[in-house]
This record gives sequence, C-alpha cells and structure tokens, in this order.
Amino acid sequence: MLQPKVLLFFFYFLKFAGFLRNKITFILHLTKYHPSQARANLKAADELPGRIGFLGLGIMGSPMAQNLIKAGCDVTVWNRTKSKCDALINLGAKYKPSPEEVAASCDVTFAMLADPESAVH
Repeated sequence: MLQPKVLLFFFYFLKFAGFLRNKITFILHLTKYHPSQARANLKAADELPGRIGFLGLGIMGSPMAQNLIKAGCDVTVWNRTKSKCDALINLGAKYKPSPEEVAASCDVTFAMLADPESAVH
C-alpha cells in the first residue's frame, strides 16, 4: 500500500505536468505504437517541449525519460548512481552531476525520487 505522502506527491506531479500532457501524450503514443514514424509525424521541432530534466532513473524515471528521448525531446538526467544514466546518455540524453544543475538548465524537471533527501548530496 502506498503511503499518503507518495500518493500526494503523484497527485501534485500529475497536476504540475498537466500543461505538457497533450504534447507528451501525443509524442509517447507515436513512439509506443509507431516508433519509425514518430519524428516524421511531429510538427516543427520548435513545438516539442523545451528542455526536460529527470532526477531519479529508477523503475519509473528511466522508461519515461527514454520515451521522451526517442521522441526527440532534449532531456537532461541525474541519478545518485551515475551508471544508471549511461544507457540514456547513449540514447542522447545530457548528464549533469547534481540535481541543482539539472533544474537550472531545464525548463521542466521531473523528480522520481524515493524521498526529498535523495536529491541531497
């Protein structure tokens, strides 16, 4: 059973991400069902979401970041264990050595962390 804090986090996360919902849903749908045509079907590149940051590349963060990278988004990643970033870096993600640097360099940053202390070195 998920703790209330986790559920509240997901609620606010989804509310915060709502403004990107239509574009990201469209991109993920194309990527999931038509990977070879995803980029061809998108409109101009300037209509893609801006720079997107991901903090935490576990069971949720890694697949989400991977789908965005495959859809052509500019993604910057960070994880406490840098080796978890390597697969995404090979796909084209950028790496920053701290959560602060990711947040400073991105328009939107998603945190998929176990707890707030996870982002503190």
